Amino acid sequence: MANLGRPPVITVLGHVDHGKTSLLDRIRKANVAGKELGGITQAIGAYQIDHQGQKLTFVDTPGHAAFSAMRARGGKVADVAILVVAADDGVMPQTKESIEHIKAAGIPYVVAVNKIDLPQADVLKVKSDLAEVGEYVEGYGGNIPLVEISAKTGQGIDQLLENVLLLAELEELKDVSQEPLTAVVIESQLHPHKGPLASLLVKTGKLTPKDDLFSHSAKIGKVRSLISAMGEKLNLATPSTPVQVLGFASVPSIGDLVTTVPGLAVTSTLTVLGKTTSTSEVKQANVIIKADVAGSLEAILGSLPENVNVISSSVGGVTESDIQQAIGNQAVIVCFNVKAAGTVAKLASVEKVKVISLGIIYELFDYLKALVEEVQKEGRVEVVGEAKVLKTFPFNNQIVYGCLVTSGKIRLGDKVADSKIISLRVGKEATKEAKKDTECGLILEPQLDYKAGDVIITHI
Repeated sequence: MANLGRPPVITVLGHVDHGKTSLLDRIRKANVAGKELGGITQAIGAYQIDHQGQKLTFVDTPGHAAFSAMRARGGKVADVAILVVAADDGVMPQTKESIEHIKAAGIPYVVAVNKIDLPQADVLKVKSDLAEVGEYVEGYGGNIPLVEISAKTGQGIDQLLENVLLLAELEELKDVSQEPLTAVVIESQLHPHKGPLASLLVKTGKLTPKDDLFSHSAKIGKVRSLISAMGEKLNLATPSTPVQVLGFASVPSIGDLVTTVPGLAVTSTLTVLGKTTSTSEVKQANVIIKADVAGSLEAILGSLPENVNVISSSVGGVTESDIQQAIGNQAVIVCFNVKAAGTVAKLASVEKVKVISLGIIYELFDYLKALVEEVQKEGRVEVVGEAKVLKTFPFNNQIVYGCLVTSGKIRLGDKVADSKIISLRVGKEATKEAKKDTECGLILEPQLDYKAGDVIITHI
């Protein structure tokens, strides 16, 4: 087995009760060889194992909002998928949905036929069911690998991991550790004692303590600590590494792209089912959903408009905890047939938390659609130009960035991340704009830590 440029990222999908969690637990427990697991893996939402000298990263949150949010942003979070199908059950509705998720992500997958130890196991039925939905496995008219396993006994697990590594090798995963840092948020929460926490999966580059963090061109925090899935403090997180990060100013949204380079996330183009868009165009509206009964809540959650990020959802009136969660996530509380009353309503007013109460379900959906449009309009960024920093030098207690305009134009007054261009010169002459292929000198207020070779991206 050839060494890969970086560890492959694997996601596990399948119908409920077909054994996804059991499989992940079996792989993790076998790898830590009896060590105390603790709860950190569940908090991070991913973990890494060693198999035959090769690291593999498993993201164990494909079933919830994280996977949908990552898909919406086009983030190819996983390199390989494992489709779990129970040998005694065959292809079920969520199996078909999982296949669609995998196809949308554009990644290869291996079928793991689980519960092979049961007397009613029928592998031939699984193969036939898959063929009926157009998925043909090896030995049954196609080239999709199929491995018979038992998450309960451990049968076939090594063979499954071998197939995963073979598929990853065909993907020709490159070493991207020298590229600028990009990472995707796979879990996030507001910890009562530690404050905002987020689990990141590093996609490119390296993440270290004290790194500044940016998203959508804005600074969103500074790394105070990095914790591995095993609860160990890290000084470095490299590509495909899942890590819990302390140091965010507020709770980031699941699926957000994070970087250490100001402005980089603004123009990160991602493929969304064949279309090219920017992260700012798919910014989500953070909401907390409250409903009168479980049936109403289920109906609402099952029909949400695109790009609605549900921070939490529950039955009953609005509580102080909901208000605090809304503050930490900059969320709107949307209620169906319930409301905030008494001291909770006063707290919402003081903290400027918006609480919307509606009694007709289609009006609730109309409101959510309008909210998404409003959030996306506010978050849209128009990139004006790019310039490569050639050198920097001090001038009157400020820093002058000597640049070459590489695309568009650089204009006086335009924004660079959270800063603004307050002085622009071509040669010795002050100017209002510098066009492509022109060398210029500019001053930012406040100053940013750009060095020779960095790229400055300007926007309105």
